[in-house]
Amino acid sequence: MGKKAIRYAVVDAFAGEPFKGNPAAVCLLEEEHAAEVADERWMQSVAAEFNLSETAFLARDSSRAGAAAPRFHLRWFTPVAEVELCGHATLASAHFLFTTVLADHGVVEFMTMSGILTARKVPASDSTGVLGEEQAKPFIELDFPMIDFVDCNSSDKTPSIPKTLNGASIVSVHESAMDGDLIVELLSGKEVVDMLPNTDEIRRLVCRGLIVTGPTPAGSGYDFFTRYFSPKFGIDEDPVTGSVHCVLAPYWGKKLGKQKLTAFQASSRGGTLYLELKDENQRVRIQGEAVTVMVGTLLA
Repeated sequence: MGKKAIRYAVVDAFAGEPFKGNPAAVCLLEEEHAAEVADERWMQSVAAEFNLSETAFLARDSSRAGAAAPRFHLRWFTPVAEVELCGHATLASAHFLFTTVLADHGVVEFMTMSGILTARKVPASDSTGVLGEEQAKPFIELDFPMIDFVDCNSSDKTPSIPKTLNGASIVSVHESAMDGDLIVELLSGKEVVDMLPNTDEIRRLVCRGLIVTGPTPAGSGYDFFTRYFSPKFGIDEDPVTGSVHCVLAPYWGKKLGKQKLTAFQASSRGGTLYLELKDENQRVRIQGEAVTVMVGTLLA
């Protein structure tokens, strides 16, 4: 690529204030640069330079001029690899577009490796029921595919105990049907929060990543806690992972008998996700906030 100025922003997703939630870099390739969206080596180099859990690349689909919902090509890269689905970087991308080039729109569509994904602006009260000032804060709702889960009985995939989970009480182990992530349910949300992961052990597991989850105490305001680790993809611990909730929503929805759930990812930064299962079309709606913390120009 020759030297061209490309706008970017760093957006904290699933957060209502800076330096919480999960930061993602969003790079907007203007229409004249759209053909370069296929330059994978360049995008991977940019993602490594940002060194965040995900960097998103957007390019407008100019063939849909005049359509009710603008559509953009969207790809996601960790510091070491491209991924098929990412929630927080999609939320960050929608936030960036809604606050810059799509200020007059309330819906945007993304063409991705996981099909067409939709993001729309919604009032917080639709899902959260909060009162006062919070009602004035717009949320973004993502429409994502529901991911099934299966029992995991393979001993070579089951986390070693106590090295990986420091002796935590394991209730069950399942596997994501889409990407093979292990879903390990612990006895309590407190064990999820207190767990001290052994990154080297997790890296040796025969899976992409490790989802650790557990029920929350009554009155907490949440249905379950989660943490996610994927050192093979350059992410020792992901602060807030929207995509894993595509499998956690049906998992906990079935266990708790609920269609609407509130989840908290208990990393050091933390983030809240509001989830709704749509069984009729096998989709999961994920709502959250986002805030821009940095803007700039990338010369590449």
